[in-house]
Amino acid sequence: MKKIIALFTFAAVAATPLAALAAEASVYADVLSAYVYRGQVGNEEAVFQPGLDVTGPLGFGYSLWASMNLTHADETACPWYPDTAGEWSELNLGLNWTTPWEGPVSLTLGGIYYVFPQDESEVETDDNDEVVLDEDGFPVVSQNPADGAYEVYAEAAVDTLLQPTVRFCHDLANQDDWCLLFSLGHSFELTEKLSLDLGATLGYAGEYYVSDNYDDSDAGSAFTHVQADAGLNFALTEQASVGLKGSYSSVLDGDIRDDIQAADGGYPEVDIFFGGVTASYSF
Repeated sequence: MKKIIALFTFAAVAATPLAALAAEASVYADVLSAYVYRGQVGNEEAVFQPGLDVTGPLGFGYSLWASMNLTHADETACPWYPDTAGEWSELNLGLNWTTPWEGPVSLTLGGIYYVFPQDESEVETDDNDEVVLDEDGFPVVSQNPADGAYEVYAEAAVDTLLQPTVRFCHDLANQDDWCLLFSLGHSFELTEKLSLDLGATLGYAGEYYVSDNYDDSDAGSAFTHVQADAGLNFALTEQASVGLKGSYSSVLDGDIRDDIQAADGGYPEVDIFFGGVTASYSF
């Protein structure tokens, strides 16, 4: 509980400059049966995932998202940071800007900094397992977790039926590392307080992204995954809501599937159903 309070305290302090002038802000928390990221199953056991989104003036926004493993899953079930129940495994900090023009199409530019608190600093070695030295003769040590991963993106969204969006993502660690995410979604108002939210995302990635993120697969550029989401949300008040969420994720490309299943210590699943409970509050 202290870790949860600390995270949200940090989020509130970090968001203060934008929140003071915010047009909208929301905080949310999900407890899900698995952590799945772009078709990659990082943990097939329970996780806690809170977040904060702030929309500020002139289209600028800020986001904070985190994930905590809730069980001491082993490497078979949790290839990302096993045996870390109650510990934060990931923290994402985001900044974005949406163009202020009016019209059916909007454009958002943004960046995300991924922090992995469980990563340890390591002494770098070469292909012969010899320690790499810097120009002063000292061992070169990785800077994890302070030096995480950086991703920039551009997203176009169309305000029409099914709200189609396409997002281009680029990892700054590799100039050739990129992926595309195509999404559709629609919300149905079942009653005055109950709504059903449906969505789907299709991923396509270049060969370097595929190799870096899918167990060194040499499948080349490919459609990587598809995910379908359904959420049943109940409004407690105008600002607060609770809900149930269910999702299905599948790795699409046959070569990528084969490489994941053949990898030693690879992802536990290539097809997975997962879900859980959600809560949110807007202000």
